Amino acid sequence: MRLNADCAGQLILLGALLMLSLPCAAQEKTNWSITPYIWATDTNYDLTAQGTPIDSGQIKFNDLLDTTDTSFQVNVETGREGGHFSGFVDLTYLETSDSYNGELLRLETESEQWFVDAALAYWPGGLGSNLNVFGGIRYTDLDDDFVIKTRGGREQLIKFGPKREFLDALVGARYRFDLSDRWAVLTHADYAFGGSDGIFVMQALLKFAIGQRNQHGILLGYRYKEAELEEGGLEEDYEYAGPVLGFNFRF
Repeated sequence: MRLNADCAGQLILLGALLMLSLPCAAQEKTNWSITPYIWATDTNYDLTAQGTPIDSGQIKFNDLLDTTDTSFQVNVETGREGGHFSGFVDLTYLETSDSYNGELLRLETESEQWFVDAALAYWPGGLGSNLNVFGGIRYTDLDDDFVIKTRGGREQLIKFGPKREFLDALVGARYRFDLSDRWAVLTHADYAFGGSDGIFVMQALLKFAIGQRNQHGILLGYRYKEAELEEGGLEEDYEYAGPVLGFNFRF
């Protein structure tokens, strides 16, 4: 599905308004959870154009670090204490660039990627209980530019690159296994469909609670993601997998 260029910002704003609207119906305390994190992914990819395979391979996390200019990942969630609903936004932004020098020409590449989830979660046992299910939207924006220049990089000869945007419906569930007062395992599974051909995510995190009331937490675990994308005759299959490290602030 084709969207306008400001869609990522609009979805973030939509998610923020959704979260802020939750406590307005009552005077109960509003609980916030903010989790900046790093997902150290190895990426397998398979690209096909008009049914013809054009490229496949793997990008290691260490190689990705060498080309990364800007990157951040954060999850923000809020709900009212004593209620059964919360809203959350999960945001990933990645900007990379690289260059390759040949004997006659120079190739420069730039890539900008947005991954935004905005969802409403229902907690049958009340906010903060072990199980919740959620539904919302997932936005994927992939923007690649390729520039061919003369060997010294002084004159631009050709610039091209596909921009792909996908808006999906998102459904999923999360469950927390309590191991002790401080230790817990947080599991997550979701599926997105509609604009893409399907995006599937599974995650398991070990949480160690810290703080005077065990309100904060250190997170360490593993995430796996599959994405099948198709637009304009270009088919892209991705597998992302790797460890996750984060810190959860609650107030």
